[in-house]
Amino acid sequence: MAVVSHDEWIRRATLIGKKAEPMVAEAEKTGCFSQELRNYVHQNEMHKVLRPLQYGGSGMGAFTFSEIVRTVANYNASAAWLVYFVILHEQWVAYLDEKGRQEVYDSNGLVGDIFMPLGQVEYVDGGVRLTGQWSFGSGVLWDEWMGLGAIVEVPGEDPQPCLVNVNKKDFQVIEDWNPLGLRGTGSHSVKVDDVFVPWHHVLPVLKVKNKAEPVGGHYSNEPIFKAPFMAFFCLGFPAISTGIAQRVTKDLKTRMKARQRILYNMKESESPIAQRNLAEVMVKLDAIEAMNKKYIDQLEEWIAAGTPLVNEEEKNKMGAWRSHIGKEASELAFHAINLLGASATGSGDPLETAARDAFMVYIHLGQIYEDNMMAYGRTQFGLSGHPLL
Repeated sequence: MAVVSHDEWIRRATLIGKKAEPMVAEAEKTGCFSQELRNYVHQNEMHKVLRPLQYGGSGMGAFTFSEIVRTVANYNASAAWLVYFVILHEQWVAYLDEKGRQEVYDSNGLVGDIFMPLGQVEYVDGGVRLTGQWSFGSGVLWDEWMGLGAIVEVPGEDPQPCLVNVNKKDFQVIEDWNPLGLRGTGSHSVKVDDVFVPWHHVLPVLKVKNKAEPVGGHYSNEPIFKAPFMAFFCLGFPAISTGIAQRVTKDLKTRMKARQRILYNMKESESPIAQRNLAEVMVKLDAIEAMNKKYIDQLEEWIAAGTPLVNEEEKNKMGAWRSHIGKEASELAFHAINLLGASATGSGDPLETAARDAFMVYIHLGQIYEDNMMAYGRTQFGLSGHPLL
């Protein structure tokens, strides 16, 4: 695969967003975007955005990755979530033992994961046998591989949370996804029963996070190895929130401009109150966009300097920024509904869908506001960002 330019990736993201938008109602109803959209995403090779050049990828950095996700989120957050994860999950594949990463990349399948270490393992010759059930497997109906969380004692390493990579022929999907928002992500549960997984498909997550080293050593000078793992891994969350906020603000302005206030016998655009309210929303969007840019700029600065390991304050600052963006975007979306009233509350209304989606991004496990603010606050007093460390 030839290296694809930033502009070309954004063009493809726009096409995917436009294709996904008319599919939203059906995806909300069925609980996942269709295989048709999956195939379109795959044909556009979105899974190769971060993949190292050595393995036929494009080796892009934080700015391009974030802009792809934000662009799709301008059309629908669930579609953006899926595209984000299609791209993202090849990041951890690049840290697998060389044999494992080669097998995954050669399969050309899409990859998912569930980090929660809920699996039970039995140690056998050459690897482990995995059993368990995990919830929230975003995009699992699209995926060829799933990295499933378990506490594993990998040879030569301390027991730690690991991703145990399982092929779709060896896992069962339990279609139980029926949430408030992000309904089109197909985040169903996954069940595995006594499946053998060789060591080259087991990723020790703490080693990757704390040492920034792929299993078996570094092999290329790619952006995904030059910035802190989790800060890079999570950059899609603020990108989606920002994209939602942009879509909401655009729709709100259009609808306010066209709205006639019968009670006051005037156009909404003529109301000083409406003018003030819209200005406030626009400024809130400016602040969200600015913080998202700040997040990307920090990652790009680390990539340029080759800084995969940072101190506690810097690491937890990124989590606080992500949570703040998610909170502000969620509040902006519900405020937009409040400004338009009942006309924006119908099930399937773009603003109603966007508000539910924004809220789900805001409350995601990796985005929990109180936890991330506490962690960042602890570092201001010279403490670990984690209360148990």
